[in-house]
Amino acid sequence: MAKYIFLPGPAYGHVNPTLAIAQELVRRGEQVVYYLTEDFQTTIEATGATFQPYQSMMNQLTMGNRLLTSSLPRNPTFILGALLLTIVKESRHVLPQVLEGIRAEQADVILYDPLCLWARIVAQVLHLPAIVLRPTYAANDHFQVMPPLSELTSSMAPGMLEDMQAELANLSASYHLPRLDMSDFFTRREALNVVFMPRAFQPAGETFNERFIFVGPSIVRRLDAPAFPLERLEGRPTLFISLGTAANNRPDFYNLCFHAFDQQPWQVVLAYGKRVDATALHAVPPNFLLSSFVPQLEVLQQASVFVTHGGMNSVMESLYFGVPVVVVPQIIEQEKTAQRCAELGLGIALDPNDLAAETLRAAVEEVHHTPTFREHVHAMQQTVRAAGGYQRAVDAISNYAQNQK
Repeated sequence: MAKYIFLPGPAYGHVNPTLAIAQELVRRGEQVVYYLTEDFQTTIEATGATFQPYQSMMNQLTMGNRLLTSSLPRNPTFILGALLLTIVKESRHVLPQVLEGIRAEQADVILYDPLCLWARIVAQVLHLPAIVLRPTYAANDHFQVMPPLSELTSSMAPGMLEDMQAELANLSASYHLPRLDMSDFFTRREALNVVFMPRAFQPAGETFNERFIFVGPSIVRRLDAPAFPLERLEGRPTLFISLGTAANNRPDFYNLCFHAFDQQPWQVVLAYGKRVDATALHAVPPNFLLSSFVPQLEVLQQASVFVTHGGMNSVMESLYFGVPVVVVPQIIEQEKTAQRCAELGLGIALDPNDLAAETLRAAVEEVHHTPTFREHVHAMQQTVRAAGGYQRAVDAISNYAQNQK
């Protein structure tokens, strides 16, 4: 029996793809331990894994999230620069809380998120074999979703770059590591890298070697999914709208959706998250079902079109169930996903800074009524399902752990 330590970033888009893997490892008799914030305790324990908490500063630190949730025009490069500093400061905060606890676990393998810098440091300090669980695009010399480091640093607010360099130097010195390099924040790779998309969706997918396995979405029904009136979705086409779980405080966007699809022949399901001030929302049209949290997999099984922010989990789950997309991206990665969906004929990409109710309605109607979108989505659905999902990921992880022993 092997022991695995999971160290994902404290965000649903980074945690959710790991849950089916953890659950399957437990089913096979392995030990799984997660270190995460308390928001995820119920979700983690539902998989059979052991939960260990730490305190995060991400909510207090993430300037980028505040910018994303405003109605101002977005500057994705500036937001990403703010995220880099957040990652570094979070590492300095979390490491003293978890390092000795993880050392005492005497784990066989650490599985971590590439944006979770402190997790990578744990693996280096403890000299433990490590696997990257990559919820979004892989990177190599042929493709990188992020802009060059010089472009990111040039967009930072005054003093931010110097602050980040000082924080990195402090981390390196404190944990006796070689100087940490900002340039590989988004490109870090290990001997095994699990990517939650099929190779056909990954740009330049043919250029990645055997260290990368493209398993597609890690689909398993959420054991903590809330009750939802799915019977209301029968009898007319369903339009699902969601901006994910991170940057969803967008009453302006939801009001635009009300205007776009009021008195239209859609049953609209709109997930608005936990941050929206209900008083900022206009009157809800009678053909809308609103909920702070929606069982996404179950709704997608009945949806005809999905209006999404372009988070990789959401897009992969939509393709798994054969649902074409209209993507309204908010950050650089989501812009690439919107572009990729358009390139592959899987949906339409819209500009979030130039969005009107008429534009959104027209895009949904075009995706719904144009046969080629459905044909391309059906072909990609077969590819997604053939990629292997969490079963293939667990097989590769188990083989890796056995080889390390």
